[in-house]
Amino acid sequence: MTLIYSCKHCGTEIGRLQPHMLNLDKIGWHVLSMEEKEKLIQYQPDQPMTIQSICENCQQLLDQHPQYHELDYFIQ
Repeated sequence: MTLIYSCKHCGTEIGRLQPHMLNLDKIGWHVLSMEEKEKLIQYQPDQPMTIQSICENCQQLLDQHPQYHELDYFIQ
């Protein structure tokens, strides 16, 4: 199953891991709680699995405007 990382703020695809590249221990799968997995991971049968993360551009924006951390989404 392909794993796609996308930015939760702007929707940009950050990266993509093909099944042969997946090592769940290296991506930190084991340190996430079930609640975190449910919040961050979107899965539908026969579709790539998507993990919500933050891209470099949005992270820079958050660094410049720390008050945005209070918001789940700051890009409309």
